[in-house]
Parts: sequence; C-alpha cells; structure tokens
Amino acid sequence: MNKAETDRAMDLIRDEMAKAHDNPGISILGEYLTERLQGEPGIAAAILKHKEPLAFGFAAIKEHARKIAKGGYACVDDKTGFALACKALGIGTSSGRADNIRPYKEERAEAQAPAHDALDLDALLGGI
Repeated sequence: MNKAETDRAMDLIRDEMAKAHDNPGISILGEYLTERLQGEPGIAAAILKHKEPLAFGFAAIKEHARKIAKGGYACVDDKTGFALACKALGIGTSSGRADNIRPYKEERAEAQAPAHDALDLDALLGGI
C-alpha cells in the first residue's frame, strides 16, 4: 500500500469520528482502526471501499447485539465488537489491541460478591 492511500483512509476515519463525536461506539472503533492503520497500512484499501467505514462496521456490531439481546439488553465486549467490525469491513483481526482485551464475561466472573455466609459483620465491625 502506498502512503497516500493510508493517509486517505486515516482522514476518512477521522472525519467520520468528528461527525459522530457524540457516539462513543464510533469513537472507540475509529481509534481502534486508526491504530490498526498505523501498524498495518495494508488494510487501507478495504477501509476506503466504504463511504462511512465506522458506521458500516458499527452496524455489524449492533446487528449482533440485537441477535443476542435478552430482555432488550445486550453487551458486546470489545474483542468481539472489533472482530465483527473488521469482518464486515473485509479486514482480518490483528494480534494487537483486540487480542489483548479480556471478554466481558470473564471480568464479570471475577467481580462476583462473596457468598453471604463468608461475611462476618461482627468481626468486621469489632462487636459494635
């Protein structure tokens, strides 16, 4: 890929991020793709195939969220979201940022409260 094509892809992403500055999902996806472009200029051609690559990639994430929603709510972790957007845009996943993010389910499992019988309030409060 030539530098001019990479620069055009960067400009396209930055312009779309500026237009959708109030959408954190678009901003996060834009930051991710900008980071990818810096390390992998070969993905520029796939990005340039779309008039609004961030909206196109984010639409794939939203569609997945609709499919997995329970009671009207869904959570798509960053790694899955980045992979879905990249697949929609026709670029592979990288060994960078997306692969270093733990899925949401793992974080939730670690953050569980202890069992109710594990807490001894008398010991914690010193017999107050």
